[in-house]
Amino acid sequence: MIDYDHESVDCAERAVMLHMRRRGLKSISDSVLLMTHLQSLSLEGNAIRGLPERFFGSLPALLWLDVRNNQISALPAAVGQHMCLKTFLLEGNPITALPPELGNLMSLKALSLRNCPLTFPPRDVLDLGLPNILQYLRCAQLGEEVERLCFSSLDVCEEDDPDIQIFQELRHRIILMERNDLHTHTRSRVQHLLNGQREGRVTQKDLEEEEEEEEEDSRSTSLSSSST
Repeated sequence: MIDYDHESVDCAERAVMLHMRRRGLKSISDSVLLMTHLQSLSLEGNAIRGLPERFFGSLPALLWLDVRNNQISALPAAVGQHMCLKTFLLEGNPITALPPELGNLMSLKALSLRNCPLTFPPRDVLDLGLPNILQYLRCAQLGEEVERLCFSSLDVCEEDDPDIQIFQELRHRIILMERNDLHTHTRSRVQHLLNGQREGRVTQKDLEEEEEEEEEDSRSTSLSSSST
């Protein structure tokens, strides 16, 4: 009998799929966090208020997570350290802000946020889709690091102080990310105008004006970079 129990526990811990939908759960039990081989977890339709801080670290093989229609109001920052998660279904939860660390979840391919009262990122970013959401969160995370350094005692540091060097590096990274976003947007806009010209909806004057705007934006970005 004891051998059977041990075997059952071992099998449970090696399971790769677990569906616990609409069971009135208010929290995630420690037994779930012991299932380190778990790849698919569905907890949809419960009353779970949050994910444990060690949730993502305890389930390193997780590929698919469904926590739709729960009472989750925040996500642990450790979500950004996960290496495998591809699908994250979060819709129908009262979460108002995504953690900036989520932007580091490079494996993520699908994120469902419908019916979530999010204010961060703002709605116009959410409407742009997953790549832009993750990019925005990464920029926000860099911004927080810069702000943290700004409010430290940098004014009494020497120029070769490590904090000064980190601050300058972060500013440079932010400028590069903004420049990349600008060029990507401009290329997309120009291609749209070219397609419109072929269809007779856009004139040559429109294209010339767009090129002038691109040159002006490039000069502005270059000036910002040189000022660092």
